[in-house]
Amino acid sequence: MGNFDVICVGNSAVDVPLCPVGPEIFSYDSYPIDRIIPQVGGSGTNVSTILSRLGKRVKLITLLGDDMLGDFLIRHCQRNGIDTSSIARRSDIDTPLSVGLVRADGERGFVVSKSSSTFSFCAEDVNSADFAGAKAMVFSSIFIMPRFDDAGLTKVFSDAQKAGLVVCADMMRSRTGQRIDAIATALSHVDYFFANFEEAEFLTSQSAYHSMSQVLLDAGVKHVLIKNGKEGCYIRDNETEQLLPAFLNEHPVDTIGAGDNFAAGFVAALLDGLTFPEAARFANATAAISVGAPGSTNGVQSKEQVETLLRQASV
Repeated sequence: MGNFDVICVGNSAVDVPLCPVGPEIFSYDSYPIDRIIPQVGGSGTNVSTILSRLGKRVKLITLLGDDMLGDFLIRHCQRNGIDTSSIARRSDIDTPLSVGLVRADGERGFVVSKSSSTFSFCAEDVNSADFAGAKAMVFSSIFIMPRFDDAGLTKVFSDAQKAGLVVCADMMRSRTGQRIDAIATALSHVDYFFANFEEAEFLTSQSAYHSMSQVLLDAGVKHVLIKNGKEGCYIRDNETEQLLPAFLNEHPVDTIGAGDNFAAGFVAALLDGLTFPEAARFANATAAISVGAPGSTNGVQSKEQVETLLRQASV
């Protein structure tokens, strides 16, 4: 108890990125690509991994199947210094396997199984005692785990707040079309909320940074961060409103997990005492490094790597 900087709550998966692929893949009985290598994935695992590499003590709370893929993810966490004592495992569900279809420009989509633990993980799997003594909680990602409804999210977020943690939450666009009213109570307990531009646009039914962020602030979110790829990120709270430029990677390989790397970079920087804009800039640099390698966690290896990019950009 009390030995962790960050508690990460989120889904874990094994990703199989297929890169590069396009419509022509369906014209062949057998379509060769350079390599097919299973990678760790799922927002919970991704954020935990990068936070640990950035020097933070991390505990991951997630749900896995009692299977070979679950073993693979547990070993990855242990190798990366992530505490796995609160990872639940069940024999009646599968560990998620996501097939990532990655275009030549690095953009991607996923094919996922509905029988996986992503669709079973819920608030009852989160023990509030795990929050004791930590500094922050990151929830990754709202809507991707359908059993975390507004009531479940509210319980997890409010329990973390009662324990004195800074509450950070990321999101994915809802597969069933849910918008902000579906998570309205939960959002009132969020200190830092992350979404990419398309997600924020759909969630709020607004189409500009200022109006999107206003809807979120009105819902009770304390600080809003809207990620927008090559444009960088927009940040806003009651005192600050800025669009911070991206650190462009001239050789993008794969954007899978870039948003998770951004969130991890931001939380790590925030816990290091950086201001809201400074932490967002650190997050932009973290995301830029991540897209230069295949998979979600192969780009960023250390805090020094991100700091080097920041220094080079300042010259």
